[in-house]
Amino acid sequence: MEKKCVVALKDAVTGVLHGGAGTFRVLIDGESSGAKNFSLLVNTMRAGAQGAEHKHPEEHCFYILSGRGTMYIDGKPFEVGPEMAVFAPPNVPHKFDVRPEEDLTYVVIYAPPGPEQLLKQKGERAFDNQ
Repeated sequence: MEKKCVVALKDAVTGVLHGGAGTFRVLIDGESSGAKNFSLLVNTMRAGAQGAEHKHPEEHCFYILSGRGTMYIDGKPFEVGPEMAVFAPPNVPHKFDVRPEEDLTYVVIYAPPGPEQLLKQKGERAFDNQ
């Protein structure tokens, strides 16, 4: 597969997020672009969705593009909305709950990469039992 330096959202590897809560889109990772130290996704969780709490050894960050919700990091709630960034440390439980008025769309970067591969392989079951 040819490595891409530029990826349109419509060309991303796409699938279903935790328990059917929304859609993930992998734009940049080792497979598609050759990135070795990070991966970049744009995810959308549907209005009213409640995320599944999970954790993984990679640190990652989120940048909210649209929508509002509550991000729980190690059980502590943070209200989030457009133009806000969130850091999730390695091995710390986290999840999003989305307000019922509108979908929540955000960029997520994993460093080092890894969880995006689970999403590509297992889709909505990627982080079960974590």
